[in-house]
This record gives sequence, structure tokens and C-alpha cells, in this order.
Amino acid sequence: MSRSALLDPGIDLTKLSGSGVLIGSYLPSHLLGVYVAPTPVEEGEDGEGKGELDVPWMLEHAKQVFKMLPGGVHVIGFVYNSTPDVFTKSESKIRKLLSGLRALDSEADEVVFLLPDLKGKSLQADNLKNVDFKVSETQIEFVELDTSVILDIPIAHSCDQNASKMLHTHAEKGVLKFERSLATSLCLFNSELKGPEETICPPQFEAKKKGKGKHKQMEEEEEEEEGSFKFSVHILVQDDPNVGEEVLIEDNNIRIKLAGKMTSRSYMPKGSSIAQCKEAVISDIKRSLRSRILMHCDSLVGDEGEEGEAGDGPIVHEPPRRVLTLLPGTSISISDYLYPGEGGEDALESIKEIFGFSPTEEDIEDDLEIVAAAKDVKRDADKSIAEGRSKKVGGMYLAVSLGVAALSAALAWFRFSRDSTEEANESIQSEE
Repeated sequence: MSRSALLDPGIDLTKLSGSGVLIGSYLPSHLLGVYVAPTPVEEGEDGEGKGELDVPWMLEHAKQVFKMLPGGVHVIGFVYNSTPDVFTKSESKIRKLLSGLRALDSEADEVVFLLPDLKGKSLQADNLKNVDFKVSETQIEFVELDTSVILDIPIAHSCDQNASKMLHTHAEKGVLKFERSLATSLCLFNSELKGPEETICPPQFEAKKKGKGKHKQMEEEEEEEEGSFKFSVHILVQDDPNVGEEVLIEDNNIRIKLAGKMTSRSYMPKGSSIAQCKEAVISDIKRSLRSRILMHCDSLVGDEGEEGEAGDGPIVHEPPRRVLTLLPGTSISISDYLYPGEGGEDALESIKEIFGFSPTEEDIEDDLEIVAAAKDVKRDADKSIAEGRSKKVGGMYLAVSLGVAALSAALAWFRFSRDSTEEANESIQSEE
């Protein structure tokens, strides 16, 4: 069954020059477009390219947009200001463009290439077919799904070199462990456990069913639901060993702990199933965590810094924190990531370049993830790993503890030896 394609009435394609990224979402029955982010002119270009599709540059822009989207929202295609003959002149480029876009996002099962007259092509599986968009009579409405995740993920492994530096391969082990937990987790929506096939709220675009004595009741229920499209999501992780299929026993000299609090916000169209909502929340958490760790590890490349020694205590790494701001004309927030020391004003330029609008500093939600003060990090680092890290409630960080496993084992042996000696002495005295 083919989907109906709808654009939000707030989109004005006549103002687009060149190309743009179409942001939207999916329902089983509808393909929804809610915002167009104009593709910036590539450096060195005069902005007067005539009728030529720059596939690599358009895909690079789509990649940057995708990184900043919340769960449940996708890059569903491209808009290109051209005449209909582009479909025949550049068919191979269009197919390459849409195939490349689908490779960026495995959850985007259908992507489109749209012209300002609302005529376009849709790529689903390997089929390139015609698609016509219509403008929705009302604004496309979404359900906001908010959750916070407390990270407390210890891992240990061995490393022969660069043991005092944070490498992506180090953090990857913790991320994989965390993702295994998410795969078997349960989600509560507003503290309720719902069936996977239930809808999060009544659909927006399906025809309303009329029945004797029921039509008025349905209208009243919809009025009660109106304006109440925010759900808090609590993730319940099962208590299991959480190990991979192959378990190896080996010595280790590094302990890494992913700890702190991270914020997740996802959006799903009204009428989405609970299973789809859960998938969006989990996807957003995984994408956000991986993006931050990759950004942080990339920032360490070529930075010698202070390597430190095992006796110096844990080395605390602080990946970027998440900030949010609304897309104009929508109820959807996009995210940006700020490095330590950066404020909300540092997100303005990147948002302008990637999404084509200029928020103010007041529009940036910069208090979602609180960064731990330096003195708090130092004080906690002087305590034991188990005690100190369990009390942290600040921004998410990675701690690389060198020699902790060996130190803990030595302390445990010392206590055991001392206790055994005391017991032996008491036994000797009692015999005398």
C-alpha cells in the first residue's frame, strides 16, 4: 500500500533557491514533510550553479542535519528548485542521491526528490516511482516523548599502549554494553505500561468514524487530548548479566566508567504505535550517545595533554552536552552539542548554517544537562570509584581509571590478611 504524501502548511517552497533537505516523519499511511532546510552554498561556489545536482554536497548537508534531529524525525528527502525535465535529464543522479540518503538512515524506508510544484520521485526498496504531495489543511501534529537516562556502565579491558588516553575503541565497549541493555528494556509512557500495538494518541489524518451515540463522545475525548501531546518516558532495564554472546576471561589494566545523566527528546506523529514510539526513544538515546563520544574522541586527536600516571587517580573526560531549540513553525526541537566551556550562544552559528534560521540565545534550552563543577569532579576523584561516581548527578562524563582493578585487589588482599592474622592471634590466646 502506497503512502499519501503530505506537507505541513507552514512550508513555502517558492522561497527556496537551489536545493534543500526535507525533514519529516512516517506513518504507515502517510509520508509527512514538516520543514525544509536550505542547502548552504559550498565554499568557492558563486551560488549560480544552473540545473546541476551536486550529489556529494547535498548528501553531506543531509548528514549534518540528520545528526541534529531528534528520535522519530528523519531526513525524508530533498527539494530541488528546477523544472520537471530534471527527472529525465538527471535520473541517475536522483537515484544515487536517494540511495545515498537511505544509507545514512536505516529507518528511512522511503525517501523522495521533490520539486516546488509538489511533483516528485519516491525511492522505496529499489523502485523509483512518481509521487505527488499535497498540502495538509492543518498543521501536522507530533507527540513529544521526554526521558532522562542515568548512565552507570563500568567496563574493564586490557590495553598495551595509550592506556592513559581516551580512544574510541575504549569507549565503544561501554556503548555496546549499554545498547545491549536497551535492546531488552521496557518503556513506561506517563508511568503506564502499554501494549506495542496500542496508539500513543488518536491519529490525526484518519477519517473519524461516526456512530449512534458515539460521535459526540469521540469529539469530547479528542478535545481533552488536544494540547496534551507530551509524554514522560521511563526506561526499565532488565536485571541480567548483559554480556555478549562470546565471553572471554582475560587480565585487564584499564577500567572505564560511563556515568552521568543524559537527556533524550523524541517526536512521533499522532497515531503512532507504542512500539514505534519506543523505537524512536531508543534510537535517539543511542544516536546521541554515539555522536557525543565520537565528537569527544575526535577532539583528542593530536592533543598530547597530560598523560598522567596510575597513582594520580581517575582521568575524567567530559563529552559535549546536549542543547535544544525549536524548528520555526513546528513543535519539533532539534539538538546541538556543546563542548565544555561553550554556552548557548555557541550553537547559533551552526544552527543557522545547517537549518537556515537564526534562533536567539534565549531560544536555546541550555539547562537540560548540568555540567559538574571542576571542584566537584576533583573531590569525587579522590574518593573510591563506587562511592564517588554514584553521587554524581552532573553532566555525562567518561572516567578512565588506570590500575584501579589491581589496586582494589591489593586492598582486598591486605584486609583479608589482616583479618586472618587477628583471628589467628585470638585463637592462640584462647588456647593459652
